[in-house]
Amino acid sequence: MRAPDVGLGCEALSGTAAPQSLVSPEEPSGRGAGRGPSLPSDPDRERIPERFGHPIPRTFFERPTATVARELVGALLVRRVGPRAFLAARLLETEAYVAGDPANHAFRGPGLRNWTMFSGPGHWYVYRIHQVHCANVTTAPGEAVLLRAAEPIVGDLSRMGGPGLLCRAFGLARGHDGGDAIRGALRILPGLAPPGTVRATPRIGIREGRERLLRFVREDESHPRESTPGRPKRPLTGAS
Repeated sequence: MRAPDVGLGCEALSGTAAPQSLVSPEEPSGRGAGRGPSLPSDPDRERIPERFGHPIPRTFFERPTATVARELVGALLVRRVGPRAFLAARLLETEAYVAGDPANHAFRGPGLRNWTMFSGPGHWYVYRIHQVHCANVTTAPGEAVLLRAAEPIVGDLSRMGGPGLLCRAFGLARGHDGGDAIRGALRILPGLAPPGTVRATPRIGIREGRERLLRFVREDESHPRESTPGRPKRPLTGAS
């Protein structure tokens, strides 16, 4: 088993604000005391409670990992936090970690830390590094896609310009490791808005396998990166 600080490029969190309050999709973000500016009209904000019952199917994750990573750009990460209350964000950036990849946590086979990567496609592999958490969705045995960045769609979520910030905004921690991405409270839904051009680049935040073009990012995306180590407040813990 590889050391937890090698691969699956989860960078250190840069000391941003704690998770914001949760709102339902029927309550537009940005209204009322303590809320930020209103989000522009977006088709992906519509009918989240109904669409939550129709996530991306497991067969989607049974395909080559690089293909899955590319096609997840523009999809919605959605967490149910109440009967009709959700957090939702559009994925802007992903990274693929594949077989024979020295940056992959499963490079040397299964172990206690990475067992979820061998549990079948469509499960959450969540690990902790440098006091933050990183979320991946599994594909082939020993392979996964890291969710690197997203933009808020539903809920008072701050900009999620890196995997640690994304997990913090959604309140994800080790208790979510092994969860089902199709049947659980944290799912990925098809996006309604066109993702635009997606380009492949080298992965970041890793020491090995940097030359492989396995990072996928929306062409017009210029969100900030997590690069400065900090000591953030402890993320929310426990599975949904």
